[in-house]
Amino acid sequence: MIGKIFPKSSGSFKKRIQYIFGYSKHDHAISKIKTIGGNYFSADPLPALLSGNKIKIDALVAEFDEIEKLRKLSIDSEKKIKPVFHAVLSLRPGEHLSDIEWNNIAHQYMQCLGFTYANKYVAVLHEDTNHQHLHIVGNRIKFEEGFRMVSDSNERSISVDAVSDIEDLYALDKCPKPKETWGTAITHAEMKSAIAENDLPFKHKMIAKIASCIEKTNETNGDMFTFASLLRRQKVFIHLTLDETGQPKGITFENDGRMISGRQLKRSRLTWQKLITQENIHYDPETISDLEAEIQKRDEGEYEVVTTYSRRHYFFFVTKTRKYPITFKSKDEDLTAVITLILSLLLALFGIQFSVVIAEPGDYFIDYEIGKPLKIPDHGYEP
Repeated sequence: MIGKIFPKSSGSFKKRIQYIFGYSKHDHAISKIKTIGGNYFSADPLPALLSGNKIKIDALVAEFDEIEKLRKLSIDSEKKIKPVFHAVLSLRPGEHLSDIEWNNIAHQYMQCLGFTYANKYVAVLHEDTNHQHLHIVGNRIKFEEGFRMVSDSNERSISVDAVSDIEDLYALDKCPKPKETWGTAITHAEMKSAIAENDLPFKHKMIAKIASCIEKTNETNGDMFTFASLLRRQKVFIHLTLDETGQPKGITFENDGRMISGRQLKRSRLTWQKLITQENIHYDPETISDLEAEIQKRDEGEYEVVTTYSRRHYFFFVTKTRKYPITFKSKDEDLTAVITLILSLLLALFGIQFSVVIAEPGDYFIDYEIGKPLKIPDHGYEP
């Protein structure tokens, strides 16, 4: 099932209600329309519409519009509001639900989004040759004292979770959540431009290039230097925005003289923080100077993946009774040798064989560097 929330609007519900009942021009063929349910007092306008009478649909529109008029009389506010909510829930081709199931789904979905018994809504099912889909038009103003509005904060994320729960409940095919895919919708303007230029939209070409570099970086257990070098092969270059401490807080990608930020491309995956925390591209804050030099490279001869940079590693060296947090710098190819050396030192010191567990970075680690004294934090970690 796919759930889509249309942009909310102010003013009358006339256009939305007429649209979902098939009274106004539609953007696809409809073989059957059914009124599934809702929360309103007016008579179902569909039978009258089928006989050419629009009085009942006008009455339904008036009932929905009346709430805002009452709110204006009750609340002294010039703040512009958008009470008109419109969503559509679409099944995959071949899937089918009964009218009772659709009615329950409409109620469950609206409840998840914060609509209550005090909100008016109407649900109308469309069936064409390919699939069933349900239109829901609701009034965000609560018909109760105070005339509060249903919040739209995080509503798209809530909608995704609500649809996922509905899929589980009715054994429907699961659609991947947006954050789990690289899919990004193409706007009408982007499509027109792509057709005129006989090429893919810039945003989607960039996402394809960057996604492949992320996958290759993870396949080779690479880091931010690896990622920058792989992007350079695709003629994609990185620009960083730094915070007051001199560390990256934002990332912008450049290709063929055009720039676009990671947030604009796909904020759920391609911001600086998401690349580090979600896409697992390792970055050591101590290497910022080297990284800035790396991303400045533009020459063809510099397109090899860089493997000469050391990165900081964090491990717990543990036995049943002891646990030592140790951090050290090492190239990936030297990692095994350094760990083996530390294990040998611990065995010589304590006569005990330690095991190794990967740890999260912290400021309580013993800093180990070959040939130099150990740096032990004074605020202390007691194993």
